[in-house]
Amino acid sequence: MKRKIILASKSYWRKALLEQIGLKDFEIMEKSDYEEDMAALDNPRELAKFLALKKGEAVAEKFDDAIVLSGDTFAVFEGKFIGKPNDSEDAKKTLRMFSGKEVVAVSGFAVIDTKSGKIINDFNEGVVKFKDLSDEEIDDYVATGEPLNLAGSFGIMKRASIFVESSSGDFYSIVGFPIGKIYLALKEMGVNVLRD
Repeated sequence: MKRKIILASKSYWRKALLEQIGLKDFEIMEKSDYEEDMAALDNPRELAKFLALKKGEAVAEKFDDAIVLSGDTFAVFEGKFIGKPNDSEDAKKTLRMFSGKEVVAVSGFAVIDTKSGKIINDFNEGVVKFKDLSDEEIDDYVATGEPLNLAGSFGIMKRASIFVESSSGDFYSIVGFPIGKIYLALKEMGVNVLRD
């Protein structure tokens, strides 16, 4: 029997990545009641897992028999955790910091089976090396509005792709969902995206 699958995220890229691996029949529940607290934990990997889990749990409690997927992504730079910018100036400041530097993107995820209570909660990460960015490039990019709703103020699959010198590690964690690990978690929950 096919399970009801819920994506607890309004992220276009999380939806696109699930569809990319063959998962077509899922619902999107955008509103999690969980208020994100970036200061909840000091370890970025544990924090990404924790935030993803809390977002997933807030949605999972609404379903008796479903598999709920959730995620959380942020950038780590010089010991600071950087989520979505507060405004345009904040985005510009972040991108100026990243210019010519390496930035780690950490993506946590949770897969929750609301029927059995089983939870798989993990993370993966990738590294982005930025080109040297001019103030004009940063201003023009921020003026598009694109970075205002993105962790670290950039989208590697969007216009900011032109700012990337190289990337390493798990590319899809930079995009925002470590889809390889999520595939394995879904498989463990009895969902085979290659067959279903």
